[in-house]
Amino acid sequence: MKRPYKILIIILGALLLAVLVVAANISRSRSAVRGVEVNIRYGRTPQLVDEQTVRDSILAAMPALLQHPVGSVDREAVAAAAARVPYLKDINASVSVSGKVVLRARQRRPIARLYYGIKELYIDDEGAVMPSSTLGNCNVLVMGGEFTEPLRLDSLNAQVTALWQVARFLDEESRYGDLIDQLFIERDGDILMVPKLGGHVVELGTPDDLDGKFAMLLAFYRKGMPRAGWDTYSRVSLKYHGQVVCTKRNETK
Repeated sequence: MKRPYKILIIILGALLLAVLVVAANISRSRSAVRGVEVNIRYGRTPQLVDEQTVRDSILAAMPALLQHPVGSVDREAVAAAAARVPYLKDINASVSVSGKVVLRARQRRPIARLYYGIKELYIDDEGAVMPSSTLGNCNVLVMGGEFTEPLRLDSLNAQVTALWQVARFLDEESRYGDLIDQLFIERDGDILMVPKLGGHVVELGTPDDLDGKFAMLLAFYRKGMPRAGWDTYSRVSLKYHGQVVCTKRNETK
């Protein structure tokens, strides 16, 4: 076969392949959605939500989705429907070659459990609020307080923000986070901490100069507390700049 004929056959074959691909894409775009696939990355966090819950949320918001032609799927609307599930972030929706709607997301990572009245909630490292889950339980810092404002899930009030600032600091600084078990905010805005060791309460005050306050606390735990005895004090205060002020048991401050 002469070279010009070979070139012509190659060109015709390429054109035929292109036509078939276009026809297949047109056929695919007109066919109905074949299902919803959900992929969640959990990382090291216990599972708080499952794929079926996310799938149900999408279909509840978009009940006709499975009757939609693949080419008309609104991927932003799918992602927005999945975002109604409070445990998710980094949400992305696409349509697979097989015609399925594919939702990919990451589960949020709680850093604290918040008791707000009768509500039991989680807060993650970005300040997002989530309800507790029947699927899993996170062993994280516990927070509570004498709250004076209603809790909004889309915007933390001043008291919860103050608690969250301390929780995030403790999460980022594990050498200090290993010391504290609970946070409690009083009506006036002062924060109290319950350490994992000893029978005392630590007065943190407001969430300012956290590096300095916790450095003093750690130094006191390493040097002062072993000499005095872990059961000597009922209260250790970091409220006063550059000082650790202690109250002995049965002593009026």
